[in-house]
Amino acid sequence: MCGRFALYLQAGVFADIFGCPPPDGLTPCYNIVPDSDIVVVRAGEGTRVAERLRWGLLPPWADAPNDRGRQINARSETVFEKPSFKSAALRHRCLIPASGFFEWQKGGGPSRPYFIHRRDNEPVAMAGIWRQSRFGDLTVSTCAILTMDAYPSITGIHHRMPVMLEPEAWDAWLDPETRDPVQLQLALRPLPEAVIAAVEVSRAVNSPANDSAALLEPAASAAAPPEPAQGALF
Repeated sequence: MCGRFALYLQAGVFADIFGCPPPDGLTPCYNIVPDSDIVVVRAGEGTRVAERLRWGLLPPWADAPNDRGRQINARSETVFEKPSFKSAALRHRCLIPASGFFEWQKGGGPSRPYFIHRRDNEPVAMAGIWRQSRFGDLTVSTCAILTMDAYPSITGIHHRMPVMLEPEAWDAWLDPETRDPVQLQLALRPLPEAVIAAVEVSRAVNSPANDSAALLEPAASAAAPPEPAQGALF
């Protein structure tokens, strides 16, 4: 899954990479949490458009903006089949820019957070879907991140991860004229595993109140792994 990520790009760099200017007020965010207004890139009139949408897709039958059925993730394998996601996946797709995402390794004590990112520190584009929902005079736009089985190198941390698209697949995923599930599944081409790295970071990221570049620094335990336990000598 993907329940926390970071985005720290200057406006000019964002425009060069994603082919459109970012929304006003783009600032570095190192601990983006669900229900935040996040930056997405979608198809516009012959161009790309970046805007802010609330992270947590409302289902088509939602009866309130805070409906408990909202979802931050959608499985890429079934997104074109499930009623919660199908209409958005066929008609309203987007890219969700990120500098990397966080995942927690659980078991054997306190969970250990990792920051997963490109080795060259370039941003990634996570595949997303979005929807507009109307409640009387109020219109709410929400989105979700698509996930896939984790790369073998990541499965020791978590079994799922966001679909981080190859740049060559961005246009095909965003194309509003494409509504064939088979073609769209083919457009979900993830980055090669070899370009992705994971580093253990401080548990300070556990708190949404913390938001600074210090969250990305390697944890002491990652920088200096403990020595293996020595067996009994006698």
